[in-house]
Amino acid sequence: MNIDRRQFIKSSCNACIGIAATGFLSSALSSCAPAFPVYKAKFDKGLIQVPVTSFETSNLVIVRDLQMDFDILLIKKSAEDYQALYMKCSHQANPLTVTSSGLFCSAHGSSFDLDGNVRTEPANGPLQKFKTELNDNIIIINFKL
Repeated sequence: MNIDRRQFIKSSCNACIGIAATGFLSSALSSCAPAFPVYKAKFDKGLIQVPVTSFETSNLVIVRDLQMDFDILLIKKSAEDYQALYMKCSHQANPLTVTSSGLFCSAHGSSFDLDGNVRTEPANGPLQKFKTELNDNIIIINFKL
């Protein structure tokens, strides 16, 4: 009878640990979700088109295209003015993380303001910007030089 009781307690404890671990993992993964909207774009002939409606919840939108090595941060400056920053650190080409006040490189600590200017070295050059234009509630990001 003691063997059955021990087995019951052991299996019950394993189940509790599994449930607790699943809850912790789920919570940890949800905290990794981007804080800003992500628009999945399609790069076509040197252009990416992003609808103005992408800015419904924030003035910052991360534009992602699988053909690009890095994401683009699209910033709404005003109803007619948008700025596109390549999220590639100018120090050693690492991806950047966006905050409400700028961009940060976790590799070496460089930081940039929302205009792409260096705030904290070792980066010594601004972020690459792309030309944008507004046409019929579509923001066009132009990669052609």
